[in-house]
Amino acid sequence: MNKRRRKKTNMKNIGQYIENEIKESVQTEENRYLSILRKANGSDLSWMEEYGRTISEEEKETAAFYFLYPKEKICKMAEHIVEAFLHGFISQNRERKGRKRVRLFYQVGQEALAACVADCLLKNGLKPVVIDPMLPERPKKEQLYLDEISEEMISQLYDRAFLKYKEEALDVCGMIGIGQFGKPDTETQSKERKMLERGRRLVEDSYVQPATISFSKVAFPSLQIGDNFHEIFDEVFEMNLEESEKFEKIQQILIDALDRCKSVRIIGKKPNQTSLNVQMQPIRDPQRETNFMNCGGDLNIPYGEVFTTPQLKGTTGVLHIPDIYLQNRKYHNLKLWFEDGQIADYSSEAEGQETKELIREELLSPYETLPAGEFAIGTNTRAFRICKKYHLEDKMPILIYEKMGPHLAIGDPCYRGGEEEAVYNLLDGKEITARTNEKTRNEDSDDKKYVQKHIDITLPYDEIEELYGYGKEGETIKIIKDGKFVLPGTDELNLGMEERRQEA
Repeated sequence: MNKRRRKKTNMKNIGQYIENEIKESVQTEENRYLSILRKANGSDLSWMEEYGRTISEEEKETAAFYFLYPKEKICKMAEHIVEAFLHGFISQNRERKGRKRVRLFYQVGQEALAACVADCLLKNGLKPVVIDPMLPERPKKEQLYLDEISEEMISQLYDRAFLKYKEEALDVCGMIGIGQFGKPDTETQSKERKMLERGRRLVEDSYVQPATISFSKVAFPSLQIGDNFHEIFDEVFEMNLEESEKFEKIQQILIDALDRCKSVRIIGKKPNQTSLNVQMQPIRDPQRETNFMNCGGDLNIPYGEVFTTPQLKGTTGVLHIPDIYLQNRKYHNLKLWFEDGQIADYSSEAEGQETKELIREELLSPYETLPAGEFAIGTNTRAFRICKKYHLEDKMPILIYEKMGPHLAIGDPCYRGGEEEAVYNLLDGKEITARTNEKTRNEDSDDKKYVQKHIDITLPYDEIEELYGYGKEGETIKIIKDGKFVLPGTDELNLGMEERRQEA
């Protein structure tokens, strides 16, 4: 077959693959994965064969474990997840406008919980669109030769597919993701998957707009997390169920103090070399405006953090993380140097040698640098205690790890695509005005504004010597010292670091 004919055939194959992917992402009728969930049970696992690929013993064991877990707890968790999803419309000041489709992601083995979540959605008048849990693997199996296809061509194929299912896509009001963590660091996302996801994101925002949807994400330990799996699972399960109202009140104290700051300084505890200044955006009307979102237990489960879009100019210094797990990769001695909010240099260690390759290929690519898109302070000291108790530093997902200290996200701000929509904190009614930075404000097109990445990089409490703000009158506002919250009114957050009796 000549090169031109092969390319044409390959384009057809990729186009068909993409059309099937989009169809499955909006289809409620004849959804094969919802059908699997309805058949799923713990007494006979033969239904797992309907996934159409070899099911591992670990996945079978995981499925059996979830079905043996107390049914009332599984149901309670499912209700909690769906309530968090629905509350996201309230906390984000978004209208559902009659849309009913909710994408539901889960991992093979988690069917007992996923089925309960699907039932809860139906009870609330919503339509679960269950997504293939094998999706990340499919491009490898399909043998799609994406090196012969440009990113623009991939986007065109996605645009064609979304246009075909436009009515269904516009009915999507959000997503619910159920993940797991603790597996060994053995694989990364394939080049093909990255290209497809980027091509899809460039198109999908026109149909499923970020500023109009809600979501809820939660994660649980994998069987491979270690010998204490059952203990860890129980503790994480109860943490994920914890109500956040009392913590949101304490977080409001943090926000009130941070809104008085021109900048925030983070100093690492030796040998940590972090020395970073994060510039806050000016607030024009302190009585009505705020920089920080007060995050409870909706959207990202578990609670809690306060976050903002920092000003790029003035955000300067080094962020050093001795060990962290980012996007299926462990990084040792990760260092990022910032100059006016842009990564100016970087390094990490692999096999005892300093290297830039892993960061360049896995975090930055296809860019040479990325901006600081978010600054946050995580407040979930309970998550920190669990992590330290079971030595999970290189296993915790960012979903939980980001709540264990301050973090800086590289890439787009949290309000990507929704900067024009007003967002208010529920406790004080103030509008969060720090929704854009210099990059997203000043560029004239989306492909220049956004990088389609948002990677949270957390400095855990025990790596912090000091975190304090510089007030607008020159005063120092102390927030964290020697790994503990010291701002008056926030000391109750430190209780989560103490061992507690297991909740009933």
